[in-house]
Amino acid sequence: MVVTMLVVKAAFAQEGTDQLKTNADKAQEVFDNTIAKPAAHEQVPKEEMPVYPGGETALYAFISKETKYPEEAREQGIVGKVFVQFIVEKNGQVDSVWVKRGAHPLLDAEAMRVVALADGWTPGKQMDKPVRVTYLLPITFDMDKKELEKIQKKHAKRAAKKK
Repeated sequence: MVVTMLVVKAAFAQEGTDQLKTNADKAQEVFDNTIAKPAAHEQVPKEEMPVYPGGETALYAFISKETKYPEEAREQGIVGKVFVQFIVEKNGQVDSVWVKRGAHPLLDAEAMRVVALADGWTPGKQMDKPVRVTYLLPITFDMDKKELEKIQKKHAKRAAKKK
């Protein structure tokens, strides 16, 4: 008697699963035909990020050329990555430069200085109209491994003399 009841329950469960699958297929069809595809008269939002003249490669070349490693930071062997955030205005000018995540105050100040010089962007667009866009740019300050080791040894000698 128990076996018969289990078989009957399994048959009802299968029937319910088939109905759920059919309903899910109908729902997916409705979604595909209405929500996922915009109507012919609707515009799909078109967005474009701001572009530095010459592209990303030119931007990093500009940053590399203009960045002056702070002498005090070099002497102390300070290295790190500074994340600078700024706004590219509707006219392509850089505005509101700030450090999102800094490495050291000397490096942060230099990164902000260089980014503020990087004007002349093609502004970002939304629906073919220029818009203000917030941009995040990582700038890495690094030294040659040998130079860094030399500075560290120099600091270690100074520390040993002070003892």
